[in-house]
Amino acid sequence: MYGFSIYINLPQHSKVDFLANAIQFENYTITYAKFDKFNDDKIFSQNTDYIIGIDGVVLNLQALKNQYAISDYFKLISNLFKKEGIAFASKLKGEFTGFIVDKKDRKLYYFNNKTATKQVFYTQFNDVILISSSLEKIIDIQNELEIKNSLNINATYNLLTYGAMIENQTLVNGIYKLNAGEYVIVKDASLKLNTYFTFNNIDYSIYNKKEAIDKLNESFLVALNLEYQKDETYNYNHLATLSGGLDSRMNVMIADSLGFKNDTFCFSQSGYLDEKIARSIAQDLELPFSFTALDGGDYMASLQEMVAINNGLQFYLGSAHFNFALKKMDLSNYGLMHTGQIGDGILGGFVTKEKRINSKFISKKLAHKTILDKTISTKYSNEEVFKLYQRVFNLTNYGSYVVEQHKTYIVSPFMDDDFIKIALSIDPKLKFQQQIYIDWIKKYHPNVNKYTWEKTGFRPNKNWKNDLSRYTKKIKKEYYKATHKTYKLSMTPLDYWYANNEKASLFYITFFNDNLSLFSTNKELYNDLRLLFTTGNTVEKSMVLTVLEMVRKFKLVV
Repeated sequence: MYGFSIYINLPQHSKVDFLANAIQFENYTITYAKFDKFNDDKIFSQNTDYIIGIDGVVLNLQALKNQYAISDYFKLISNLFKKEGIAFASKLKGEFTGFIVDKKDRKLYYFNNKTATKQVFYTQFNDVILISSSLEKIIDIQNELEIKNSLNINATYNLLTYGAMIENQTLVNGIYKLNAGEYVIVKDASLKLNTYFTFNNIDYSIYNKKEAIDKLNESFLVALNLEYQKDETYNYNHLATLSGGLDSRMNVMIADSLGFKNDTFCFSQSGYLDEKIARSIAQDLELPFSFTALDGGDYMASLQEMVAINNGLQFYLGSAHFNFALKKMDLSNYGLMHTGQIGDGILGGFVTKEKRINSKFISKKLAHKTILDKTISTKYSNEEVFKLYQRVFNLTNYGSYVVEQHKTYIVSPFMDDDFIKIALSIDPKLKFQQQIYIDWIKKYHPNVNKYTWEKTGFRPNKNWKNDLSRYTKKIKKEYYKATHKTYKLSMTPLDYWYANNEKASLFYITFFNDNLSLFSTNKELYNDLRLLFTTGNTVEKSMVLTVLEMVRKFKLVV
């Protein structure tokens, strides 16, 4: 992946990839792999006091320059750091990671953004410290230094249950990832993890529907403008995903009302509601629309490609369809990838009647073997915050990794930190079954109600339709089962594709049979993987293949 790699206290004989830009300072070697888009938002430079690196896009960069009357980017960041220390990073909005080396104090601060949309891995052995956007680079250095890399068994069972990692885990023992709002601080041979920003300290404070709706709308418009103005700063065309859900249409339709015209695209099984609804919206708004058919699910065989992108942090199928669609597009003239990511979740989807401070299992077959640190259940203030960190930042963000692989960044006004803070402060009773979402649309954006909501099959203008849809969806499911048309039930009918695409199912079976022997020394895990693959659905099978590929690719000791 793109970003910085920092190697500290490496033996002199170590071979570090210097193909990227590099800075050497005492016992630090820093390299930078980047792509040439949004270049003025990126830094990799130094002066007598600091080495500063920021990779990605900072949406409010110009606003900060104006606020502090400093036009030079490096000087802006160094001045903010001098005044506020690492807390300055909380002022930045966007998709970024960064670091500052304080040369005089001989300290390194390496931080992720507030929503962890970029990958950062770190490890320490003896006095050697490695921090990188690339898990593969860390493992290569460890292999060179004859450090054995082994499979994290606990993380494996989490992946096989939740579909993703929990907290800072990776599938490799001793290597961790930097989560949302976190940073590592390195001094001499000491590495410590800390937090500069959190969503875990927000109390419920908005109990009035009108206040909630007004604040959501105001914050949404500010976030939306920041995204599209960044494109225009660089003279890029606008590009947005469009589907049958509420989130993407909110982005596209409100942007359109503000004068931001998107080229739109959709990807799904042909003829599914996502295509039909998206095509109708684009046609009515007179926006360019392109569609990629996922029919047959040939992309299901992209295991190795997808694990190279997500490093086993999520089950590989999760965003493989997104990658398949992007590979068919020329993104060179477009700026950011505009989406409505997590709107449905942050505006009620994380709220349950039971108020479970836990996460929804993707598979329950091995859930009894999943071990969560007992402190996790008490670490988060409520179920919404838990799910924000564990389901969004640890699972949904897979889409961000995919888009970055195609040399741009995914954005969503729903992922703006100020919008998230407002959403989390609203009384859950107002958000149950997305009621606040529907109320907001009815008051400020009633044109959004014109189109069917794929989730319910009804227009999103009455909350009772959510309840009714439970029954209508059951009837539809039974009908399509009886008529052997289950491919009409989803944008990605994976089980139907697996059963009917001989090429895809053969890939699964062959890869499984060829690589299960890698686990022969761990009989319990060997048997569990076999159980999940042979009895599980396609998603569960893909979880197993993700683990197999990580062990095969990195030669992990099991």
